[in-house]
Amino acid sequence: MDITVLPTLHRRISQATLKLVLAFGLVGVLLCTGFFFAGRAPDSLVSRNYDSVALARQMSTALAGWRFPELYVGKDRAAWQTEFELALAGARANVTETGEQAAVDAVARSWSELLLAGPEDADMGYNHVRMQLNALVALNEDGIRQRIAEGRWWRDIVFTVGVALFLACTLWAFFQTDATAARIAHPLRRAAEVLQARPPLRKPLRLPAPQTLEVRILFEEFTRLWARLSQLDAVNLSRLIAEKNKLAVLLDAAEDAVLMLGSGGAVEHASSRMLALLGLTSKDVLGKVWADLSSTAPNYLALRAVLHSGLTGSRDIALADPEQPGDARGTGSERWFSARRRVVEESGRGARAVAGPKQTLGQVFLLTEITEKKRRDALRAEMMDWISHELKTPVQSLGLAADLLARRPESAADPDLSALVATVREDAARLRTVAAQFLDIARMSPHALELRPAPLDLRDCLPRWLQPFEPAAREAGVALRCDVAPGLPPVFLDQERFAWVLSNLVSNALRAVPEGGAVTVSAELEEEGLLALRVADNGPGIDAELAGRLFEPFSHRRAAGRRLSIAGLGLAISRAIVEGHGGTLHYTPAPEGGSIFTVCLPLPEQEAETGGGRA
Repeated sequence: MDITVLPTLHRRISQATLKLVLAFGLVGVLLCTGFFFAGRAPDSLVSRNYDSVALARQMSTALAGWRFPELYVGKDRAAWQTEFELALAGARANVTETGEQAAVDAVARSWSELLLAGPEDADMGYNHVRMQLNALVALNEDGIRQRIAEGRWWRDIVFTVGVALFLACTLWAFFQTDATAARIAHPLRRAAEVLQARPPLRKPLRLPAPQTLEVRILFEEFTRLWARLSQLDAVNLSRLIAEKNKLAVLLDAAEDAVLMLGSGGAVEHASSRMLALLGLTSKDVLGKVWADLSSTAPNYLALRAVLHSGLTGSRDIALADPEQPGDARGTGSERWFSARRRVVEESGRGARAVAGPKQTLGQVFLLTEITEKKRRDALRAEMMDWISHELKTPVQSLGLAADLLARRPESAADPDLSALVATVREDAARLRTVAAQFLDIARMSPHALELRPAPLDLRDCLPRWLQPFEPAAREAGVALRCDVAPGLPPVFLDQERFAWVLSNLVSNALRAVPEGGAVTVSAELEEEGLLALRVADNGPGIDAELAGRLFEPFSHRRAAGRRLSIAGLGLAISRAIVEGHGGTLHYTPAPEGGSIFTVCLPLPEQEAETGGGRA
C-alpha cells in the first residue's frame, strides 16, 4: 500500500467531526422549521377568526343603531345601514370556518328581509338578524378553540418528532464516533496484543495493517527498532555465553569451591571443586533446588545444613575427603573448610551477607580449605602449651628458691647477695609473665576460641559492664557515657568473652584521655543489617605509624621502643574474640581528635546456630 494513499489521522478525525456537525445542523434546521410552521399557521387562522367575530360585533352594533336610532345620537339610520353592509361585506371576504359562508348568507338574508318588513314585523326581523349574528360569533369562537387545540397538537407532534430526531442523531453520532475511534485505535490495540504476547526476538514482528498515515509510520519505525533489538539480543546472548564460559573457567581455576544459587534457591553454577566435594555431577545439581537435591552423600547433607540464607560471617565445617573415601569422622579422611556467603544485589554488585529482608538476585557460597591452617593452629597451640608448661615448672622452682634465699639471714646481712636474690625474683616473675603470654597467644585464634553465645540485650548489659569503670573515671576526671539506641534486637554473644572485649577497649580509652575528657560507649543498628558498638574518646589519638599495626601482638611496645610485656595483646585478643562471633573490630580516628573503636556484629536469622558452631 502506498504510504501517500492512507488518510492522515487529522483528516480522519476532521471528516468524522464534519459529519457530526452536519447531522446536528440538519436536525436543528428541521426542528426550527417545524416549530416555526407549527406555531405560525394556527396564529394566522385564529387572527382571522378574531376578525370575523369583530365584524359580527360591528354588525350587531350597526343593527341596534339602525333599529333604535333614538338611542344612538350622531348617526341616522342610513349611516347605520351603510356601516352594517360594510361589515357584512368584510365578513363575506373573511370566511375561514366550514359553514361560515352559510352563516354569513343567513345574516344577509335576514338583513334583507328586515329591510323589506313592515313596522309590525320589524321586531321579529330584528331578533332574527341578531340570532344569525350570534350564530356567526359562536361559529368563529368554536373555530378559535379548535385552532388552539390543533396548534397544541401540532406543537406536540413537532416536539416529539424533534426529540426523536435528536435522539436518533445522537445515537448515530455515538456509533459514528465509536466507529471512527475503532478504526483509529484498532491497529494500536492489535499491536499492543501482539507485544503483550511477548513474541520471541529474532523473528519478524507481525503487526496489523494501519488505517492512518501516522500509525503506518509508527509501525514501520517500530518494526525497524524491533529488527535492531533482535540483532543486539543475538550479540548480547553470544557475549553472555562467552562471559559465562569465562566465569566458569575462572571459578573452576579458583582455590575455593564455589556454589551459586538463584533467587529461588536453584543451583546456577557449581565449580568442579564443589562437585568433587559433593560427589555429584553438574547434571545432578544444575537447575535444581539446592535444599532438595536427590542425594544422601554425607558431604551434601553436611553442606546443606550450613550453606543457607542464614549464614553470615564464616562457619567452619568438616567434610569427608573425596580422594580418601571413608567415614567423615575418621581422622584420616577429614578435611576442614571455612564457609562464607555473599549476596548478589539487584544492581549486580556483590555484597557481604547480612540479615534482613533485602531483595537479592542470588547468593554465592565459598568454601576455603583450612585443613592445613587447622593443623598449624593445633601445632602452635600444642607447642605454646608445651613451652608454657616447660617454663612454668622451673620458673616456679626458681621463684621459690629465690624466696627462700631472701628469707635467710645471710641475704639481709649481705647487700650484694640481697641484690642478686632480688634480681632472680624479678626475672622469675618476668618469666612467669612470658609463659602466660604464650598461653594467651595460643588462644588468640578464632578457631581456638570456645564461645558459648546466648541472646543478650545490650540495653541491660552495657550499663552493667561499664559500672566497674565509673570509680576510675571519676577519679581521673573523665566523663564515662553510655548511649544505646532504642529498639535494638537481642544479639547472640558470649557474655564473659565480650565483656572482656568491652573492658579492654574502655580501659584503653580511660588511660588515653586526659582529665576533663570523655569516653562514650554507643550501640546502634547500621543500614547493612549490622549492630555497631563504638567506644569513642577525645584523647590525643593514635599515631598513623602505629594505627596500621594496632591489632598485632606487642605492636604497642615495639612502636614505643619499650621492653616486651603483656601490654600489646589486648587489642589482638579482642579482635580474635570479635571475629569468633562473626564480626569485625576496626579503628578510625575521630574527626575532632581522639579514637573510635567500632565492633560490627551480624544479626543473622540463626545466630545461635552460627555462633555455637565455632570450636
